[in-house]
Amino acid sequence: MKNLKLLFYKEIKGSFNLKGSYILSLAFFSISIILLPIGVGPNKGFISSIAPGLIWVSIILTSLLSLNNIFYEDFNDGTLDLYKISHLSIVEICFIKAFVHWISNFLPLIIVTPILSIFLDFPPNLLVYLVFSLILGTPSLSFIGILGSSLTLSLKQHNLLIPLIIFPLFIPILIFGSGAISSLMYIGFEDLFLRQVSILTGLSGLSIALCPFACSYILNVNYD
Repeated sequence: MKNLKLLFYKEIKGSFNLKGSYILSLAFFSISIILLPIGVGPNKGFISSIAPGLIWVSIILTSLLSLNNIFYEDFNDGTLDLYKISHLSIVEICFIKAFVHWISNFLPLIIVTPILSIFLDFPPNLLVYLVFSLILGTPSLSFIGILGSSLTLSLKQHNLLIPLIIFPLFIPILIFGSGAISSLMYIGFEDLFLRQVSILTGLSGLSIALCPFACSYILNVNYD
């Protein structure tokens, strides 16, 4: 347990340094949310109606910027070799890596989303539901993301392949994440919202439970 905490602190410290990918993620997400209404046009009603989809699409596209760095630097500098001979299992390392990626890359985006939603004319009374859906849905993006990061470790052009590999897996998250909020905006059916949020939670739960094991197997194959 002590080694797990030390690894967590090490990853958190590395993720929030001046070279951390969270800075690029925050900048890209903020610019996307600010520029999209300009590109769509001045119709506030239309922008507000598509706001849930715009937010979720922006978050998914932002996540693709940081996934390539989850394992790549540790693989190249030999840190993963040290992890393999440590007292921690590869499954635990994969879990910590994905969890820290969510904290450093998605949690800041969730925090600034209520502020940036002003540019999309998003209904203030639905902000709580939006943040709630993001908290439940975004962990699956990090845990699925470690699969793409581990699959492309030994490839030179890994930056290009990761989005192609994992983007199809993000589509259900996008559908239920944006659909949950849209159901409240268009229909006002709280039952439909709860059903879609339940599916979103289930997707995150499955990702958290299965992806570290799959990632561990992929990393072991890379070393074999």
